[in-house]
Amino acid sequence: MFKKDKHSRIAEFEKYAEGRHHWVKASMIGSAISSVLSIVPFYYIWLTVDEALGAGDPDTMIGYGWSAMAFAVLSIAVYILSLIISHFAAFRIAKNMKKILVEHSLKLSPGAFDEEGSGRIRRVIQDSVESTHEFIAHNQPDLAGMYVLPFAIVALLLVFDWRLGVAALVPVMIGGYISMSMMGRSSMQESMTAWQSSMADVNNKAVEYVRGISVVKIFQQTVDSFQSLKGSIDSYAAYCQGYTEMARRPMTAFFVLVNSCVSYVIIFGVLIIEVLESGEISSGMVSNVIFYVVFTPLISVLFMRIMFSSDQTYRVDDALMRVNEILSIEPLEEPSAPKMPKCFDIAFDNVRFSYSEGLAPAIDGVSLELKQGTITALVGPSGSGKSTMAGLAGRFWDPQDGSISIGGIDLRDIGSSNLRSIESYVFQNNRLIKGTLLENVRLGRPQAGPEEVAEALRLAQCEDLVAKMPHGLDTLIGPGGTYLSGGEVQRIAIARAILRDAPIVILDEATAFADPENEHLIQKAFEELSKGRTVLLIAHRLTTIRNADLICVMDRGRIVESGRHDELMSSAGKYRDMWDDYQKALSWKVKEASA
Repeated sequence: MFKKDKHSRIAEFEKYAEGRHHWVKASMIGSAISSVLSIVPFYYIWLTVDEALGAGDPDTMIGYGWSAMAFAVLSIAVYILSLIISHFAAFRIAKNMKKILVEHSLKLSPGAFDEEGSGRIRRVIQDSVESTHEFIAHNQPDLAGMYVLPFAIVALLLVFDWRLGVAALVPVMIGGYISMSMMGRSSMQESMTAWQSSMADVNNKAVEYVRGISVVKIFQQTVDSFQSLKGSIDSYAAYCQGYTEMARRPMTAFFVLVNSCVSYVIIFGVLIIEVLESGEISSGMVSNVIFYVVFTPLISVLFMRIMFSSDQTYRVDDALMRVNEILSIEPLEEPSAPKMPKCFDIAFDNVRFSYSEGLAPAIDGVSLELKQGTITALVGPSGSGKSTMAGLAGRFWDPQDGSISIGGIDLRDIGSSNLRSIESYVFQNNRLIKGTLLENVRLGRPQAGPEEVAEALRLAQCEDLVAKMPHGLDTLIGPGGTYLSGGEVQRIAIARAILRDAPIVILDEATAFADPENEHLIQKAFEELSKGRTVLLIAHRLTTIRNADLICVMDRGRIVESGRHDELMSSAGKYRDMWDDYQKALSWKVKEASA
């Protein structure tokens, strides 16, 4: 999987530190100094015990006690200072990381959000960056202490009595070997990635299940629908249980060995006294044994901190990998000198496009011209390439072969900013922001005044909608305010497009969620929106596109028929079959209603 050593990890952080990369290193140095200072009090404890066993001077012992306390307080103070420094650096790095991710996301085409999923990008910007903040603020300084503290502890263990020091280190070395053999770096990284992916799958399935619960209940598919979520949960549970079973015996042995250091010290202390010291117990030997009994439990604490810090290291490595995956998405190339077309014909010239390498082409050699001031409709079965054509016209992606131009200028030479200024979109799934009706419509043209917004709503057949709003244009839409139906949302989206007043309009299944009454109003709004504009219209409801200037029938990424409604009906081809089936469906609905 992914591999990252501490130097490359620090280098990653330095890219976002903006002048504070030295602060991270300073906090690590401070933490390392604090770790060394934290074991000095144990030396004074040993001196105190040795002085007491030798009937020493009380004033001297009190002095040793104050010295121990002074070093303990100094260790805490240095550690707190290092955390303050690391937090300053962490906030700066997290802020810049989010800023860079957001700025990069704004450069991406809308198609990138379709491929990656806006929810995944949001989780990376929020959750993954928060993981790096936690790591820099706390774990990075602790890691520095973890690198220094073992050497200081080993040195202290061997200073007073190397024999007792070795006795304390033997179980630690055996436990460390067991731990490392069980949790090699590669396997832990793979496990962390698998755990993150498994959790993401459970979260996605849960959100999908909750969002669709109303539909599931209506069609009495609760059990079947839950199977997908349950399967994801079962898979995650099986992974966790399997990993736990694998780790149970090694981890039991590890904890027993690491926490038994005191026992080894006592046993070896007795053996040393009986065998090497001929049964004679000196005050120095007793004070050494007491010191090791008090000091060796720190070894198990140290190991726990190392394991926790290692776990956080794998987490932040995974987070950095996900951040870099988003940053590695290349935005569409922008021209150095963007051009603005003078007319607004749209031309597809032998366009081929596939969403990823190895997949069948979604658009396969399409050539089509949309004349300015006309309505061109795309119809066909789901998956035939209609929405992909609309996305290509908006330069959500660039085709692999062929070209798309407006007014004779390739979209790649027009530039995203110019292109967005001459195109309006009304999608199948439109979104309203949490804000007032005025704010939602004014997304089409932020500088528009309330009168212009009101006129756009009138032209979009939204007068009845505005009339029922308790506060008119200032009515809050969404949570805590007024909720709208799918057809009402579509009409507001059309009002946005009317307010934008762009010469090109792309309508992708804009009547998909409309009831018959809303569909009638949306049709009237279409008439207003399409006046004098180049319109690309996609619809499954064939009555919506009957009066289009050109109807193109798509199948498997190709245009198989084209013409006006009457021409296609007389040719008795695929469009005629679709129309007959559509009329039969309408007739069936009418008969069912009358029955």
